Amino acid sequence: MTNKEDKILAAVCVVLLISSIGFFSFVKSTEECEVVSEALDATRQYTAGIATNMKADVLYDLLNDNDATNNPFILSIRKVEHYALGHIPGAINIPLNTLFTEENLAKLPTDKQIVVYCYTGHTASQATALLNLNGYNAVCLTWGMCSWTTDSTVTAGKYYNGTTAGHDYPVGSGTEPGSMTTVVGNIILPRIISLTPLGCGGDTEPPADVVIAPSTDSDSLRETTYLSLNQGKSAVMKAADLYENFNDGDSSNDPFVLSVRKVEHYALGHIPGAVNIGIANLFTKENLAKLPGNDQQIVVVCYTGHTASQATALLNLNGYNATALMWGMCSWTTDAEITAGKCFNKTAACHDYSFATGIWDEEMRGTIHDSLGTSVKLASNLYDNLYDGDTSNDPFVLSIRSSADYELGHIPGAVNYGGITSLFTDENLAKLPYSNQIVVVCYTGHTASQATALLNALGFNATALKWGMCGWCANTTIAPKGFTRTTPNYPICTGAEPGTIDEAAEATL
Repeated sequence: MTNKEDKILAAVCVVLLISSIGFFSFVKSTEECEVVSEALDATRQYTAGIATNMKADVLYDLLNDNDATNNPFILSIRKVEHYALGHIPGAINIPLNTLFTEENLAKLPTDKQIVVYCYTGHTASQATALLNLNGYNAVCLTWGMCSWTTDSTVTAGKYYNGTTAGHDYPVGSGTEPGSMTTVVGNIILPRIISLTPLGCGGDTEPPADVVIAPSTDSDSLRETTYLSLNQGKSAVMKAADLYENFNDGDSSNDPFVLSVRKVEHYALGHIPGAVNIGIANLFTKENLAKLPGNDQQIVVVCYTGHTASQATALLNLNGYNATALMWGMCSWTTDAEITAGKCFNKTAACHDYSFATGIWDEEMRGTIHDSLGTSVKLASNLYDNLYDGDTSNDPFVLSIRSSADYELGHIPGAVNYGGITSLFTDENLAKLPYSNQIVVVCYTGHTASQATALLNALGFNATALKWGMCGWCANTTIAPKGFTRTTPNYPICTGAEPGTIDEAAEATL
């Protein structure tokens, strides 16, 4: 080994020994240091062909193509209380800090794709990288739950807001890092420690021709992964906090900024002082030598935070002290050329897909994954279906509004068994068809989404009417819980009986 290689290996060993086991003073064995080799080798293999993200519309289409064989396994790593408020139907819930226990990994499939989601995509990206290292086939849901629904309660207010999250901080240009000397002081240059850690001397890294494939059977790699996630490190840093750090007059606490963006986009504009290394080449000996090995914080920057989060997880696994810049360059500058048009666009990226509520119950595992096709139906689609002159394709319309509100006005032919609490009796479930689609209608679509998820879990073919009666008619008496939107006034029936299309009247204001 060259002197340079010795230094790199020493740096990796020292930091991992401290971070994965704790601040112990006793000497580590060579066997314990070999965990570093396994993690680093697995990291290199993964970054050579890094997993991609999956957009919400792609996942939705997979779940609703009437082919259950291609449905992925959906894993939510959000907090239990936020999962209970709303989650993608069929998703199981395991918070990130407990994911890599033997018990929880045993709940994940090794023979199908896993779609991991969080709030915005940042933490799910970290989980995705670590799951792939441990032998799973995982991808991250782009923008997380914020891409699945616009419901602010379900998304826990985590949306990217260009007004509050986007800034116009100084940027450098060209292929060199530059500095923020004229703005906030010098960036600390990379520093590599040269100490040989106790118990880690010699060739602990395997020869280049030795391949250690990631495997779920590797307890040491799983344990290292678990420990790297439970060091109390922050997964992300906001741009405002990074900027304030550089401006606090104390250069000793400045982090090392690592950009993993494409060279051409880095050249257009980057955080002054940021070193540019693509994630695919990050874990070579040459490039690791450019990173600080003295526990100096590394802030990783990409476009949106997704790729940076993967790099962050992999760096921490290998003993570094890394965090991702939340929302990436999109949070540092509003310059569209520098951000390459990759910033979060709520209009384009967000959907209003159905979501389920409640906590994850292990006993539901067998039934809930049969209900992954839960979806929503637009009022215009339902109207066209009911009025196309072909009754053979008409769905069964189920209202779960109160009896009093149902009588004021309802979709022609819709049946009403009272609210959702009275629906799931043996008597009322026996009235529902298994042979054709059930469209569930409430006031705004939220309660109907819950009923839809539960009905599908019981084997029915159900979908929720998007926006409920508020999407069907603009009459504020019939739909008193409406919102400011352009709503059609489709025909309605009144009274306690379902009625027919011929008996329907226009729901005028």
